[in-house]
Amino acid sequence: MNFLVSFWGLLVRQVDFWGTWRDVLHRRGDPGVVDAVAWVVEGVNNAGYEVPLRAIARVIASKTGRDPVLLAREFIEEVKSRLTPMPCAVEFLRWAKEAGKVAVVSNTPCRCFPELFLEASGVAVDALITSDVLLRRKPLKPVFTHALRRIGARPHEAVYIGDGDEDLGAMGAGLLTIMVGREGGHLSFSTLCDAWSWVKANLAKD
Repeated sequence: MNFLVSFWGLLVRQVDFWGTWRDVLHRRGDPGVVDAVAWVVEGVNNAGYEVPLRAIARVIASKTGRDPVLLAREFIEEVKSRLTPMPCAVEFLRWAKEAGKVAVVSNTPCRCFPELFLEASGVAVDALITSDVLLRRKPLKPVFTHALRRIGARPHEAVYIGDGDEDLGAMGAGLLTIMVGREGGHLSFSTLCDAWSWVKANLAKD
C-alpha cells in the first residue's frame, strides 16, 4: 500500500503564516503592510493557485524598502522555529515507508518547510509535492494525479490522509481518503495515531 499525506496540520502543527510575517515585520517596524498583501495572496490561493514565498517577499520588500532575500530568509527561520511535529507523525512516516511508497502533498508557499521537517526527522519520502513548485493547490485534481504519477501508483493502490477541506479533493482523484481531526472523506479519525492504527489493522496486508 502507498500513501499520500498532507503536511500542515497532519504532520506538523499549522503555522499562522501571516501572523509570522507580522512578527517579522514588527521587529522592523513595518507590520501594517501584511493585511494588504494577505488579502491579495489569499484571493489567488482561493482560486487554486499558489503565490511562492519569494514572490510574497518581493511584494513586501517593495512596500517596505527591505531586501527581499533577507526578508524571506528571516521568515523561513521564524517558521522553522515554529515547526512542531504532530503526535505519531514521524513514526507513521517511517512505518509507511516500509509498507510502500510515500508522497507528502502540501499547499505551502515554500517547499523548504516540509524539507526542513523531513530532514530534522531523518525521514526520506519518495516524492514531495508542493504548491510553490506546481503553482497549483489542493483541492485541484491534477495535484493528486501528479502525486500518484510521481510514486508510480494508481488510485486504488494508494491511500490519502489529510486534515483540511482542500484534502477532500483526493476523493475526486479516486483515492481512498482518510480525514484526521474533522469529519469528511471516506473515513475520519480524531488523530493521526488513530488513523494509523486503523490502516495497520485493515490495509497493511495489501
